[in-house]
Amino acid sequence: MRTIAGRAADTLGRLIAVTARALDRGLDGLGVAPPALDLPPQVRDDLRVFFGHTIDPAAVMIRRGHVPGVPHPRAFALPGLIYLGVDQGVVGTAAEGIDRPRATPTLVHELVHVWQGRVIGPRYVVVALAEQARTGRRAYDWRAVLDNAVFDNAVLDNAVLDGASRDRASDDRSPHDRASQDRASHDRAHIERTPRGFPVEAHAQLVSDAYALRFGFTPVTASATPSRELQAMEEALTGLRAGRAPTLRGRAV
Repeated sequence: MRTIAGRAADTLGRLIAVTARALDRGLDGLGVAPPALDLPPQVRDDLRVFFGHTIDPAAVMIRRGHVPGVPHPRAFALPGLIYLGVDQGVVGTAAEGIDRPRATPTLVHELVHVWQGRVIGPRYVVVALAEQARTGRRAYDWRAVLDNAVFDNAVLDNAVLDGASRDRASDDRSPHDRASQDRASHDRAHIERTPRGFPVEAHAQLVSDAYALRFGFTPVTASATPSRELQAMEEALTGLRAGRAPTLRGRAV
């Protein structure tokens, strides 16, 4: 069932992306599409290094603005297409007196979605829409995801400890009863330790925040970046460059 659902989500995500790109070409033909963002070579090179060459930002149509007639200033990404909304996409240009242009964290967030399309599949579009419909802005809260992962692991640890206490208190059980409970405990632990996919919006925001911290968009403060969060950022970036979709295994991302 999970495979069938995944294939169906991929098909729907692919259909949404193809339709959106066709509409974008139509708007461009009518001369009403937002202007395309031409990434400076330095920014393209930086992004290729940041993503470990798993995606090519030059192959993505990036537009500065939103869909004409649609009052939706937020950025969004579909396979091969990004609309930045009110975000500039690139800051620190030579016109601003700075010789080191950088992609904005918002552009990086949207490029992570492009990466997800290549690594996870077009289903990420459907999953992201479902996450936003279900939880709104909380879908981006990767810190809450980490907190829940720690909680899940703590619950499992307590269950294992409780099981060990029960085992010590009931040594007079028959060998058959002990074997049955051991199998049940093993099955429960296996199910609860099975990796869960990291939510796609939270993953994109995690990478975006790691980028912002690394390149000075976010000031570094001891209280804002505890070691657990820094570890999550580093592990997310390692997986990004390796082309590996993140999962949750208790405390690890």
